[in-house]
Amino acid sequence: MIEEFRDIKNDIQEYVDVRVNLIKLHTAENISKILTQTATFAIVGYLMFFILLFFSFAVGFFLAERLHSNELGFLSVAGIYMLLLILFLTVRKRIIERPIIKAVVKLFFPKFSNDEKE
Repeated sequence: MIEEFRDIKNDIQEYVDVRVNLIKLHTAENISKILTQTATFAIVGYLMFFILLFFSFAVGFFLAERLHSNELGFLSVAGIYMLLLILFLTVRKRIIERPIIKAVVKLFFPKFSNDEKE
């Protein structure tokens, strides 16, 4: 009888150890995914910033030549960016917040996101 209790205790201890290791592995996997996605996003964002910067200069000089005024050319580019900012602010929840929330939930709770598809 005592031997059976020891076996049960050992089985429970082994189960707890396996569950703790499983949680550690899932946590490490999620953290590595987040870090990888963050690094990729940062690098792509950095490169896109410079592409946009030089494209903006090109458009600014092009418009300056057409309008015969550097000020009007670059002011036009600034106006385009202001319109884009206003547009972005009006639709940010739909195009930014909701997809990020869904991605985080899917990352941390893959079981529940698979249930939604079915």
